[in-house]
Amino acid sequence: MDEQKWIMHILAGDTQSFSCLVAKYEKMAYTIAFRILENREEAEEVVQDAFVKMYRALPDFQFESKFSTWFYRIVYRTALSALRQQRNFADYEEAGATDLTMAEMDAASSILEREDRKEIISGVLKKLPADESLLLTLYYLEECSVDEIRQITDLTASNVKIKLFRGRKHFYETLQKMMKQEVSDLL
Repeated sequence: MDEQKWIMHILAGDTQSFSCLVAKYEKMAYTIAFRILENREEAEEVVQDAFVKMYRALPDFQFESKFSTWFYRIVYRTALSALRQQRNFADYEEAGATDLTMAEMDAASSILEREDRKEIISGVLKKLPADESLLLTLYYLEECSVDEIRQITDLTASNVKIKLFRGRKHFYETLQKMMKQEVSDLL
């Protein structure tokens, strides 16, 4: 069943359809919340709050955008609100990144070909600033377009592109540091 039918069934009072919608989106909702809050329990609470907000706002959803984009925006805003309430909101300063050579980027990419690449990717994403980690997750893992990310985060399209560029650069730099550490641990 497609999302539009699920939503129509939910609005008619079908709780089973709501369960299906929750099952489909809870993992990425949690990922978004966790990337922002960096705390499992708080992320779970934000996801629950976001589903409640989504349920209450569902009658107003006009199908002008993808449902996932609309819902992830709710998750994103709910997580940011929770972050502000904790007074842990910090500005991320631009790191002085050095330009990587193609050989270094190739070396960093080659480590991802190993069997445990998901674990490595997750580890690198955890070391990045939350905003970069979130954007890279949405773009590469959730395959959201720049426009969808713009809608979710309220950033401009050019700002999304800049943050993705910086995020990729920081990702490769962090991966390179991890590789160097791994090599030195082996020696």
